[in-house]
Amino acid sequence: GAPAAWTAGLTGQGVRVAVLDTGIDAGHPDLMGKVAAAANFSDSEGVTDRDGHGTHVASVVAGTGARAAGARKGVAFGASLLNAKVLDDFGFGNESDIIAGMEWAAAQRARVANMSLGAFPTDGTDPLGQAVDRITATRRVLFVISAGNSGPGEQTVETPGSANSALTVGAVDA
Repeated sequence: GAPAAWTAGLTGQGVRVAVLDTGIDAGHPDLMGKVAAAANFSDSEGVTDRDGHGTHVASVVAGTGARAAGARKGVAFGASLLNAKVLDDFGFGNESDIIAGMEWAAAQRARVANMSLGAFPTDGTDPLGQAVDRITATRRVLFVISAGNSGPGEQTVETPGSANSALTVGAVDA
């Protein structure tokens, strides 16, 4: 449905989207000039993505499609990005670093924060889930979070996707 949204003028223009992940390769052709601010909360050196996951996520969100002559642009290609490196170069991180990145994103006026990460299945009352609910309530940030890879089954949504305020995304097939 993205092309219909684009035709209606919904391109993400003027929206700041935080990507809390392994960093972003701001030199990637599809992301040139898209990163408005960056901060490193991980144990790795610098904000650059050496894993590739954060750059992939950022491209799905706001990539221009320049590398493919516009054929594969992000769903909100007009949005600007906030690069919150909360996971190290191998995709691991501490909950305290993730929460610090969430708070930074809110202070940077992110309207949406993407978190394609997770820890373990919970009922949403753990520290990450509580942080999502608190920041959503006080700063009005929409956290879009992966359900994780623990399913299928009951009670398999991972934190922070299990938070009450999260817009949690998961697959229904393999």
